[in-house]
Amino acid sequence: MNDKLPGFDFIPEKCRGSLVCMRACPTRAIRVRDCKAKVNPKLCIACGECIVACPEGAFKTHTDKWEDVKKFKYKVAIPSPTLFGQFPLDISPEDIAQGLLDIGFDAVHDASIEFELVNMAIKDYIADYDGVEPLISSACPVVVRLIQVAYPEMVKQIIPIEPPREISGREMKKRVSRETGLPPEEIGAIYITPCTAKMVSIKQPAENVKSYLDIALSISDIYNPLLAAITRRKSSGKQSEKKPGFKIRSGINLGWALRGGQSLSLKHSNYLSIAHLSNIIRIFDDIEKGKIKGFEFLECYACLGGCVGGPLTVDDMYVSSRKILKIISDLKADESEIEKEVRDLYVKGDYKMRQPVEPRHIESDDISLDEKVQRVIIRDDFNRMLPGLSCGLCGAPSCEAFAEDVANGESQPSYCVFLSADRIDILKKFYDL
Repeated sequence: MNDKLPGFDFIPEKCRGSLVCMRACPTRAIRVRDCKAKVNPKLCIACGECIVACPEGAFKTHTDKWEDVKKFKYKVAIPSPTLFGQFPLDISPEDIAQGLLDIGFDAVHDASIEFELVNMAIKDYIADYDGVEPLISSACPVVVRLIQVAYPEMVKQIIPIEPPREISGREMKKRVSRETGLPPEEIGAIYITPCTAKMVSIKQPAENVKSYLDIALSISDIYNPLLAAITRRKSSGKQSEKKPGFKIRSGINLGWALRGGQSLSLKHSNYLSIAHLSNIIRIFDDIEKGKIKGFEFLECYACLGGCVGGPLTVDDMYVSSRKILKIISDLKADESEIEKEVRDLYVKGDYKMRQPVEPRHIESDDISLDEKVQRVIIRDDFNRMLPGLSCGLCGAPSCEAFAEDVANGESQPSYCVFLSADRIDILKKFYDL
């Protein structure tokens, strides 16, 4: 465990085995052994809950740096809609785009048209679909990975349309290559992300194809130099000297940063909008049990409030949400002009994922049916011996998980403080008590 963790680094010397990361992990990927956290990368969905929970900072986000951007001859920023809600209201999206140019980007891409195109593709897919419902948005990579790991039967319900960030990378490279004559590999599609998961979706896409995006810079990493550049330009009175050639043309782009924004942009009434993994897991469990029926579409965000609640943001999510809504209300977009442009550009089928999302391969998939049955019997028998308190002192997040670890040969019954009189003394030594 702990090999090739997606999206973050684990620093063992900082870990004190405080158990909070283990409790926070939604897919039970973390165990605490010998006073150190151990992560199973096969079960990790790059949600970042461990990063937020760890009081010692033993989990550190692994994002790209500006040095990685410099290798491209032409560098294009593709900002997450969340970025525009991170600054004071007197800083406009155009100011932010100009700031991005000032810190070294060659261009800033407005993804409004790509968001509209993806919306149209999703509407067409929902209209033509006659399979198991509800369909589930693919916009949040954490949700896609959660389904791969914990709800493999539901992968066919993921809408197989590329998210707007991917289509933006694809279309931007085509356009810039035409305009500059540069080959696509020399044009950097740099996504500015509010979360680790979107960075992971670029490096290790769930559908196992190469991303159209090249690099992800976190909002938290880029915020200070960007704000400094904006402030310098405003204080020097040079706002009019250089135009960014950037303008947000549609509020649909920004709305996807907020819980409910995608469903509203689709103008779809028969939907559920869910935020935070604990809520999503509860709803998915109920769907599996057949308790929730009658909904065609699920919009799911791993972060509370939507992407504005991402772990790589800097502003309060409620304040950021209000700023984004204000920007949307101030937009003077010509909806009819945009709709005509999108209709002219739209090609049905051109926005589908290149490969379907498949369930993630777990090591237990390799054992025989007889072995699986034996493990279930051992797990259930052992679980009945446990107190059901889920104290975590065994190093597993629950008694049920501990029983499963024992059945799989990954733990020992003596790790339970209720079954071994020596366990407390052992823990005292580990925790230096």
